[in-house]
Amino acid sequence: MPTITVIGAGMAGCSLGYLLDQKGYDVTIVEKDQIGGLLREIEFDSGYHCDSAPHLLFYDEEEEAIVGELFSEFTDLAEHEFYAATYPRGDLSDPHHYPVSKANIDKWDDADQIRDELDAAPGKKPEKFFEDYMLNQVGPTLYERYNKHYTKKHWGIDPQRITGDWFDFKISFPESEQEFFGGSADYPDDKYTDILEEMVSGCEVVFDGAVGLETEGSTIRALRTESGERIESDLFVSTIDPSILVDTEETLNYRSMIIHGMHVKASERLFPDHVDWGYFPNHYEFTRITDYEFTPQSIPDDEYILTIEFPCFLDDDIWSKPKEWFDQYMMDFFEEQGIEASLVASEARRAPRAYPLPVTEEIEKFERINGELSSYENMFNLGRVSTYEYIWIKDIVQQAYETADEISEKVDILA
Repeated sequence: MPTITVIGAGMAGCSLGYLLDQKGYDVTIVEKDQIGGLLREIEFDSGYHCDSAPHLLFYDEEEEAIVGELFSEFTDLAEHEFYAATYPRGDLSDPHHYPVSKANIDKWDDADQIRDELDAAPGKKPEKFFEDYMLNQVGPTLYERYNKHYTKKHWGIDPQRITGDWFDFKISFPESEQEFFGGSADYPDDKYTDILEEMVSGCEVVFDGAVGLETEGSTIRALRTESGERIESDLFVSTIDPSILVDTEETLNYRSMIIHGMHVKASERLFPDHVDWGYFPNHYEFTRITDYEFTPQSIPDDEYILTIEFPCFLDDDIWSKPKEWFDQYMMDFFEEQGIEASLVASEARRAPRAYPLPVTEEIEKFERINGELSSYENMFNLGRVSTYEYIWIKDIVQQAYETADEISEKVDILA
């Protein structure tokens, strides 16, 4: 059987490694840091844990059943109805529906003007750029208050430049309050890190950073690593930034994230009882706060496990802030909101390359770089970072199955 090297041990690398191992292939996984990638939990000294941002399993049980089937091999899945709220005025006592609903209009003094704008708006239709797509649906006032500033803060770029094919299935404008996914989603009983570690238990895992490739013509002979090792293989799969592997002076830009995990004791819950997280399209440095009450761990009634997401680029000042800065920033926020809180434990997780930037010039740059990588006949790639696509867990799992099938076909041809 051929040898296969998978670069990266996040969701993409681990799910593919498992599928290839089940097919009987000799699989090596090369990981720079720790197994889990963006799915790796934040562990508190107090004994509790949480995701580094909420990672939920939502999929069509008929067309995407393989997603649930894969996870069910390693854990029990619990079904939940997840709700979100948004806080355009920055006041926790003033939650608005998210997805932003038409019912939110009545929360504004200029509701009649907003309705006039909606009557004049052309409605949902395909557009190349995010701002045009949203203005068509909700008009200028709702767009300004709920979408424009949040989007600019999250991505770090002008929403007029944001492009892609994800608007239609990531954004809705319902009549009234709606579950975040328009229905239920699953959440695992076990930690994602434990699940992914079990997935790759049959693979050889090498903890080292990839720095480049050793090639001959259209074939990759070996992966070069930070420690100076050469890892030879018949086939290679990348789940990492392709600019790391090819000889190019171009670098891809990704939106990074500081994910600040907090275990706090507080006088009250931040959100309405049925709401799991909130969005903040205003002056705060963070974009989202999540309350992990839905996780299968017993949290005391007056204590809360939270993550707060601070988007940034790697050269932004906030990227290098110490944990204590985020602690104080959030304690000041609680005081501003009239919530008495004390910090039990906290962690600051730095997540580089969390999101590919959905702008034309970066996508074109990716296509140039990836074109060189794809020219090698024994290289495959999958996952959010490697394909430079804004995709979810369910999409990555489906990519893993497709890639495993492609590799099997390749092996049959070589045989």
